[in-house]
Amino acid sequence: MKQLDRSGLALALMLAGVAGFVDAVAFITIGQFFVSFMSGNSTRLAVSAALGAWRDVGFAAGLVALFVTGVAAGNIIGARVAGNRIAVLLLVEALLLAGAAMLHATGRPVAAAPLMVLAMGSANAVFMADGEVRFGVTYMTGALARIGERLAAAAIGTGQVREVMPWLGLWIALVAGAVAGAALALSYGGVVVAMPAALLLVILLIFGGPTPGRPG
Repeated sequence: MKQLDRSGLALALMLAGVAGFVDAVAFITIGQFFVSFMSGNSTRLAVSAALGAWRDVGFAAGLVALFVTGVAAGNIIGARVAGNRIAVLLLVEALLLAGAAMLHATGRPVAAAPLMVLAMGSANAVFMADGEVRFGVTYMTGALARIGERLAAAAIGTGQVREVMPWLGLWIALVAGAVAGAALALSYGGVVVAMPAALLLVILLIFGGPTPGRPG
């Protein structure tokens, strides 16, 4: 995070909010599965296997595979378009979510899930560096671990408490997005994923220039 400038951090916060929104919508509309939190799907897979719920096992495994595919595809796209990586990846994510919204609107939430998980996987490639995803924006376990590390460093005098703020901000952004997504999905259904799709187009106009500073 030390090498992520203010513009990059602002972009990361917005993408984390989008991820929380989309994940909450998916959780509500596709039977308590996730499209950005693959640890949760892995646990769901394991518990379903223990219970002999093989249909759920297959669905969870498919979501995990699609997430990996989305990350890989995002990395490939990012490598091919070079300086336009952010704009192209944001456009891809927006189009995938728009497609998911259309499927939700026609009463096909399960069919929308693959598009949503591909969008979440590809979002992580926005902060790709040297062929690797250096900074995930759709899952927060790593961010929470960094908060713990920074607090420990502050306690022993090798760091400062304020160093937790960017990571804490990411977690808050994801939770806030999830609250909004859940509330809207409960009222209007999965079609509300059209909202983050539209927001991504706005973000594209704001941040679709040079790549932000690399996360450290």
